[in-house]
Amino acid sequence: MNLLGENSRWSFDIATRGTRNIDQKNNAFMHVIGLDLHKVFSAKTNDIGTLTFQPYVVKLNNVKNPPFIFDDGNDTQLTWRIANFNYTALAQGKFNIRAGHFEIPFGLEYQIDTNGTLRQLTTSDRGIKADWGVSINGILPNVEYEIAITRGSGNEIESAGNPYVFSGRVGSDTTKNFTSGFSWFTGDVLVKNGIVKHKKIAFDASYYYFQWQFMVEASAGKQANNSTQNTFAEVMWKSPQETFLSYWQLGYKNTSISENNLERNVSNSYWVTGIKWQSINGFNVSAQYKDKLSNSSSQDSILSIQLRYRI
Repeated sequence: MNLLGENSRWSFDIATRGTRNIDQKNNAFMHVIGLDLHKVFSAKTNDIGTLTFQPYVVKLNNVKNPPFIFDDGNDTQLTWRIANFNYTALAQGKFNIRAGHFEIPFGLEYQIDTNGTLRQLTTSDRGIKADWGVSINGILPNVEYEIAITRGSGNEIESAGNPYVFSGRVGSDTTKNFTSGFSWFTGDVLVKNGIVKHKKIAFDASYYYFQWQFMVEASAGKQANNSTQNTFAEVMWKSPQETFLSYWQLGYKNTSISENNLERNVSNSYWVTGIKWQSINGFNVSAQYKDKLSNSSSQDSILSIQLRYRI
């Protein structure tokens, strides 16, 4: 559908998600409606840039520990997934300038669009997925890169304190079957109770084999002055018609906490399995189960089901 003339497309995105915390015997719901608009602006001989505009209204119902942008677990808020303009007319895509709200360039999450889906990768390690700011990005022979300075407040433009994030990823050509990349993330991230300092580097790799995809990410750094190490792996299978997808994930985090001149290690590990069925008319159904991998883990058993329709 052309809303802004040629090279534009838009749709309404509607979803309902139900989540069952099996350990706490709690049911929670999230209802979402939003606009997804993409527009490529072009001159006579070249493209000027791409606009992506995705405002979403989110309604929570009985959600325990909601994101801090919500007043409580039954609140309704306007949120932003992606809302930016990427200026691409400087060097034929080798050096672009992006401004607005965009995904922080870090690790596997940056390469795969998981917005609005049950399937998530490693964002929880950093506590922030997308942010307001500017970046330089581009595609060189055999190399893709993006380096960003952002607000550090996620959905909010204004915030208390002075959060910020300096992040980037430099990786190989993502059109190949095997890709890899190096990422960094440093700054002060706004959370419910204030600002948390983060400093992290990561290596990620992905390999496609027919309908299979194998991914891994390993990172290390500091969070609130505590040393952390994170490992994540996923195996994904997609049907040849791309109407059915299934995935299996493993995650591990170790934190070294210093208190009163003593140091103790706290670890958390989990596993995830999920499926998604996509119809040809924009309707899809997905389900996911997440549980702890060891008895020492604090992860609750979570079952989620989502219905989504793009008009």
